[in-house]
Amino acid sequence: MVEKIRVTMTPIGKLQRAAEKQNESLEGGMLWRALDFLLYLVLIVLIMFSIRTVLIDPVRVDGKSMLDTLVDGQVMIVDRTAYAFSTPARGDIVLCYYPDEYYESQGLQYATRVKRVIAVGGDTIETIDGELYVNGEKLVEPYLTPDRVGGQYVRAQRIPDGCVYVMGDNRSVSRDSRYDTVGPIPFYRVVGKVRFILFPFENAHLI
Repeated sequence: MVEKIRVTMTPIGKLQRAAEKQNESLEGGMLWRALDFLLYLVLIVLIMFSIRTVLIDPVRVDGKSMLDTLVDGQVMIVDRTAYAFSTPARGDIVLCYYPDEYYESQGLQYATRVKRVIAVGGDTIETIDGELYVNGEKLVEPYLTPDRVGGQYVRAQRIPDGCVYVMGDNRSVSRDSRYDTVGPIPFYRVVGKVRFILFPFENAHLI
């Protein structure tokens, strides 16, 4: 008869095995923690990218067409959701794309333009004796400075529905809806509304 030998683990052996299991657990835990951190980082990047491209957009002012309201080099915050459930209103400062023909005719890079909405779909607009009239009433424009009013001639016209008529605050240098290559801008080419001047920080303010 073969006697069965029973092997018992010594206290030291038990401790060693427990330590090995703990080490395996820690190794697995560290791996999962690393993956968890990586996923968290990716999520943060995606959220920031979504905010940047869908919700708000910091945009640098390029040029002098919106003086003195916007100054070349300033960084403005554009709200891309502003017109999700509404349409641009007179007086809004918007970021928009001009018609493709404008960029082609001027040999310019396809890029956004920042302008002020002067009239909306259904409005009539014209210049009378050097003054701008919308729907038969003289337009009050407190944002204009006297030395930037020149060159604001606008032919009499009705703005098509679903469009806005835009102009720069520095009328003498701004290429805008007054030009045949631009004209009224369809809503779908309006990117968003300028809400805030962010930089320079000492001049930060709401629009």
